[in-house]
Amino acid sequence: MVGSMMRSGLILAGGEGSRLEYAEKALIPFGKYTLIEHIIDTLENSVDDVIISVRDEIQKQKLKQYVGNRTIVTDKYKGVGPLAGILEGFKAARSEYVFAAACDMPLINTDVVDLLFEYAEGHDAALPQWDDGNLEPLHAVYRVYPLVFEIEKTIKRNDRFVLAPVYHLDDIVYVNIEKIKKLDTELETFLNINTIYDLENMVKRKT
Repeated sequence: MVGSMMRSGLILAGGEGSRLEYAEKALIPFGKYTLIEHIIDTLENSVDDVIISVRDEIQKQKLKQYVGNRTIVTDKYKGVGPLAGILEGFKAARSEYVFAAACDMPLINTDVVDLLFEYAEGHDAALPQWDDGNLEPLHAVYRVYPLVFEIEKTIKRNDRFVLAPVYHLDDIVYVNIEKIKKLDTELETFLNINTIYDLENMVKRKT
């Protein structure tokens, strides 16, 4: 692990997999393990603890045997998308900074995660930014308290847009995609699984 500050990783597993016939994405086989086990194993090379965010107690029971002694949190707010999972996950974090990612991103590059933590230190967040200005809010590092504060305000406004609370942070470092390419030339770290084709393609990449 690089750097001296404590780090947490949050895996958002609460999505319903509507484009995968409502399969439990986190439990989809990926190589010898499930997707959630693979991502936990990857992230633990860069963080001190991993938190799993799920939508409810039913999903928690399904995943429990696959995540070991890692912390699992359930959504308090319903119908607000990833913001609910981020909120509860950040509240459970032991560290000041958290890397947040979705459970359908099996090719996360830990060198990129380390880079984002380095850029985030002393700031409210470090977000990858594409050349067209688009951001990657679910592959980013945030300081816990400012984002929790802004998410709670966003939910009270009935706003579900995942970037809404991020835009209210005072001090964001935008990490240009070209810097990330130096560590991950094909930018596989951002690839996610939405379809069976995506899954098959990523398994091939991994093997």
